[in-house]
Amino acid sequence: MRVYYFTAEQFALSNIINERIKISLWDDLNDPFELSGIDLSDKDFRSAFNAGRKTQREFSGVICFSRGWNYPMLWGHYGDKHKGICLGFDIEDKHIEKIHYSTEKLKPEIDMNKKYGGLTIEIVKKLLCWKYKGWEYEDEVRIIVQLKERDSSGFYFTDFKGNMELKEIILGHRSNLKLEQVAKYLCSYKTEVSVFKSRIAFKKYEVVRDESINEYIHRA
Repeated sequence: MRVYYFTAEQFALSNIINERIKISLWDDLNDPFELSGIDLSDKDFRSAFNAGRKTQREFSGVICFSRGWNYPMLWGHYGDKHKGICLGFDIEDKHIEKIHYSTEKLKPEIDMNKKYGGLTIEIVKKLLCWKYKGWEYEDEVRIIVQLKERDSSGFYFTDFKGNMELKEIILGHRSNLKLEQVAKYLCSYKTEVSVFKSRIAFKKYEVVRDESINEYIHRA
């Protein structure tokens, strides 16, 4: 599946140069309902659930993508107000988790005689990708990643090599970068990567390819 990662210019260039991408911690995401899309009105269950959620936060992180790069809102929110860069990756479907958007929280059966109030693996898997319907415009998919060691900066990263392959580098409508400034960082890449500029569409609310600027294609 081709998926897209929006970020600011400096972070995108760092990702390209180092061939890696940052793993987000659950508490750093912009939705405070992450891992909380469940009915917590029962006080005892809430306490047990929070203990389980704490364990999940300590051992896993997430990388969030969208299934499209044409959405103006995503460029505005995550692409540094259209000054940033969108990275397109090919990732095997088996590694991707699709988001379920809902207006309702999950309502599992509670059993306080069991660990974490009877929370099952099936419910946990749903919680990892359960979001409020208001976020649906993001068309999100994600990868759940087991945390290993932080790097010297104190953050967690995963390499491009293996489960993800960089295929597209899309410069934002307001980016001042030239294609060749990005292309020079692709010398070590063994796969074909397309670099092109985007612009806002003339007839509709959409971000499109700027055909007036010839794309650069890196070939291994």
